[in-house]
Amino acid sequence: MDAKATKNLTLTAGKPFVLQYQESVKSSRFIEPAHKGPVMIYLAPLESNGEGDVWFKIFEKGFDPKTKKFYNEELMLTEGRMEFAIPEDIPAGNYLMRTEVIALHQADDEGKAEFYPNCAQIKLISEGTAKPKGYAIPGIYSPKDPGLLIDIYSKVTSYKIPGPPMYSEDLEVTPVNQEGENPEEEENPGDEKPSKKPANPKPTTKTKKPCVRKNKRHYK
Repeated sequence: MDAKATKNLTLTAGKPFVLQYQESVKSSRFIEPAHKGPVMIYLAPLESNGEGDVWFKIFEKGFDPKTKKFYNEELMLTEGRMEFAIPEDIPAGNYLMRTEVIALHQADDEGKAEFYPNCAQIKLISEGTAKPKGYAIPGIYSPKDPGLLIDIYSKVTSYKIPGPPMYSEDLEVTPVNQEGENPEEEENPGDEKPSKKPANPKPTTKTKKPCVRKNKRHYK
């Protein structure tokens, strides 16, 4: 990841914008339907280049026991669009924003959970003064984590989201319809058991020039 490789997208802390995930720039589909799992978002200071204990989690959503669905199943209904806001207490500055979608369709085998990370550079306007604790990536996951070693084809009643704790528990995020309006939006940001080997396209977040980690798994 090269912190000098892209332009910054200007966002205001606390002000919602629309983040969109897609299989590719030519596809309106979010992800292969069998690729169920959680979604997380991290930030790191731009000057760190993403290296060291610098990443802190600002959003996570996994399994809803009421609907019995993983969060990315909700995003499938909105073609990958979600409304999101950076916490107001995050200080102003330039950041790397890392989004992660984890697919658990083969996660009953150790090491088979699939990671789809993407990264955008943002310039944050804020009056916040918080100092979030950072973590290194790679290093936040283990293939033995309960949230990465799970049989989603069995009766799932609860789910432990992998990785470090989320910085703030007060965030709200809402999937939005394709027609939904928003003041700030990234320009280019049954009974039968399903098959364990569905198609595996890689979703991307649409940004001007996303800086993308190409490696799929980040355990150690």
